[in-house]
This record gives sequence, C-alpha cells and structure tokens, in this order.
Amino acid sequence: MPIILFSSDFYEKGRQLAEKTAETLGYRYVDREILPSVAEKYGIAEAKLKRALDETPTLMGMPSKAWKLYLAYIQEAVLGELLDDKVVCHGLAAHLYVLGVSHVLKIRILMDPDERAREVSNQNEVSLQKAGKIVRRQDKQRRKWSLDAFNQDETDPGLYDMVINISQIAPDEAVEMITTATGYRKFQPMTYSIKCLQDRELAARVRAALLKSFPDVRVQARDGAVVVEIKALKREKRRKAAAVKSIVGEISGVHYVEVHVINDIFRQAAESSR
Repeated sequence: MPIILFSSDFYEKGRQLAEKTAETLGYRYVDREILPSVAEKYGIAEAKLKRALDETPTLMGMPSKAWKLYLAYIQEAVLGELLDDKVVCHGLAAHLYVLGVSHVLKIRILMDPDERAREVSNQNEVSLQKAGKIVRRQDKQRRKWSLDAFNQDETDPGLYDMVINISQIAPDEAVEMITTATGYRKFQPMTYSIKCLQDRELAARVRAALLKSFPDVRVQARDGAVVVEIKALKREKRRKAAAVKSIVGEISGVHYVEVHVINDIFRQAAESSR
C-alpha cells in the first residue's frame, strides 16, 4: 500500500483530514508529534524545530546554518518513519523531499480564501479584512519557505497527485476519494521505488551526521554506497576527506564511502585578500 503525504493551506483542517484517512485505512499517523523525540536526540529545544518548519532565516531571527541543520534532523526522522509502509504523514513537509518515489500519494488540501479568512477571523478575533491580509501573508510566506528549504513551490498543484478543495467537497467524500486512489496500481510499492526511498533515507542520515561540521555538504546514496561532496581549502582536503570517511563509515547501512572535495574559492579569495 502507498505512503500518503498531506499538505494543506490550513493546518488544522489538513490534520483532521489526514487523521481521518489514517483511521479509515488502518494506517499509522505521523505528524509534528515526532518532534520531541528529534529534539531529545539532538539536544535541541522542540520550539526551534517547530520554528524551522514555519519560518525562514532572517537577520534578527533564526540563523541560516541552524535552520538548515534543524530541517535536516527533521527530514532524517521523517524518512525513517516512511520506510514502514501504511503511513499517513502531515505537517512535516515530506511531500517536498520524496519527489521521485512512486509509491507515495501526495495530497494537497485547499480551502476557499474567504472561508480561510473567516476561520482566521474567528480564531484570532480580528476583522475579516485583517484576516484576509493574514491569509495572503501566510500564502506568500509558505511559498517562500518551500522554495528556500527545498527549491520547490508547495503551492504548485503540479507537485501533487490529488488536489482537493474541502470548501467544495465534504471531508467524508474527500477521504473516500483518497482511499480509492490508494488502490491504483501506479501507487503500489515496487522494488525500484522502495530502494529509492531507502537510498533517500540513508542519504538523509549521512547528511544529518555531517551538516554541523560541513555546512555545504551534499550527499547521494545508492545500495549502501555513499558519495559525499564537501568544500575545503587545498591544504585541508586530505584531513577533511578523512574526517568525513571516519564519520560516515560508522553509520549503519553504509558499505562504501567516496568523498569529493571541491575547492572553496570564496574562503580562498578571503584568505588571499588578507
């Protein structure tokens, strides 16, 4: 059975529909409740992980390096959860980093802007006019967040297999549509798709282990073979490559490590100008 990933423009409505879908199918439900375990594993405040999912780095806010690190930790945890099939996931942006995995059904839940504004107005006790501005600002922020985090525009309907406007379709009918789609042949787990997800999960674990020491690291994995790309000055190349191999070699599932060290031209230029 496929993995089901939900994205929504109104968090609470998306969560309710995702939970109902999981209950109907007998699937496990995964959402931001996993964040406390991620926070405990890495010694980070849970609030910082939540902020990383909702905000982009700013000069006076969360630093870019920390933001990328927190998202990497979350991505590692989520992909680990998705290795088990029969999972419904919501609120963790998983739809943005499992592209290419065919046994994933990606759902986008929308509400009419006026209805969203009424919900925001009631929740925050503000006028409809102000609520409308909040909705537009939220949409702009989410688009910016997804582009900055994963270079994907999560408001683009082309990212999804199914887009449902729950202002027009009742929740029970939406759940029925989704559960029916899980039976489609194209969403069934196949050997290649399962291996693709396993490779992404391993790459995420390796990246999470390296990112703190190597902020520009890039990782690819295939069948236990891992290729790591980092930046360094010429005099650092051997030492840093050895450090990467030492860290990655201890990670479960890694059978081979190849390190490519790219000359860090910006640091080199900065040192030359001193």
